[in-house]
Amino acid sequence: MSRRYRRRHEPGGMGEKRCDPSMLNDELSIATTTDRLVLAVFFAIVVHAIIVFGIDFSPMERPSSHVNTLDIILVQTHADKAPDEASYLAQANQEGGGNSPEKRRPTAPLPAPIVSREPAEITTSLPLSASRFLESKSSSKTVPESEPAQSISKPVLAQTTVSTQQKVRKQPPPKPKPVLEPKPTRPVKARNAPRVRTENISAASLISRSLAVASLNAEIQQRLRAYAERPRRKWITARTREYKYASYMEAWRAKVEQVGNLNYPGEAMRRKLSGNLLLGVAINADGTIDEIMLHRSSGFKVLDDAAIRIVELASPFAPLPKSIRKDVDILHIERTWQFLAANRLSAR
Repeated sequence: MSRRYRRRHEPGGMGEKRCDPSMLNDELSIATTTDRLVLAVFFAIVVHAIIVFGIDFSPMERPSSHVNTLDIILVQTHADKAPDEASYLAQANQEGGGNSPEKRRPTAPLPAPIVSREPAEITTSLPLSASRFLESKSSSKTVPESEPAQSISKPVLAQTTVSTQQKVRKQPPPKPKPVLEPKPTRPVKARNAPRVRTENISAASLISRSLAVASLNAEIQQRLRAYAERPRRKWITARTREYKYASYMEAWRAKVEQVGNLNYPGEAMRRKLSGNLLLGVAINADGTIDEIMLHRSSGFKVLDDAAIRIVELASPFAPLPKSIRKDVDILHIERTWQFLAANRLSAR
């Protein structure tokens, strides 16, 4: 079936032209193939970009080398009531005291046994006659044993031909020589042989030693119990800022100064002495004096003795408040005492 195409007139006096349909099909197919190629390249670029920029490669994190530890202390004594704030973990409750303001780790009075990694060698001492007998016996045995060793070592080194090996195998092993027992001789003192001291321990001495060890263990337990049951102490000075201690110390200072000015030492007034000293006073929970300690002298024995006498005259002091007794059994107050030239006492 033939198709008719319209003619078109072009300017310039050109005649009519006909369009070939095969050329149009080729142009369409070329355009379609190019579009497909461009589209495929575009999708390939997008996929590669997603893979390169979308996936992140990071090194594996190593497990932390930090190990949680737990410190546990074994105590020798125990208490029925657990403390409010425990400083350490142990197998039993214990309410400790102490005479040190800072915390210290409890230690045992006896050193722990040192366990060696290698087993200890056990040496036994023999009498001199038995040792000499063993030495002579071993020396007599070494003589026949050396001969077969030499005869065997020769074919091992000279294994060059089969005939030499057969000759060596045909040789019968040498017979061991009879061992002659040494004749009893007079004991001779060895020059370099160590002397073995033997101590005869009787049953009575063993019992006495065991009792001494038991007594020592009991004494150690008693000291540990006394150490654990010591009263709780607190040291305060003029630098103390906590109110519950500062208020009590201020009341104590006012009382001491009042008693000291009323009972100023007469000899110090006559000699017109003045000086400073550091005095520590330990007060029990009921206000009584536990001890008086002179930490630094004033240089005059009259002033030192007067300060101690003033503290004794001012006692007993007020009982410790309930807020202080909850944490402290004995309160230590350390103050600098000043004996002024105007015959006045100041505790700062």
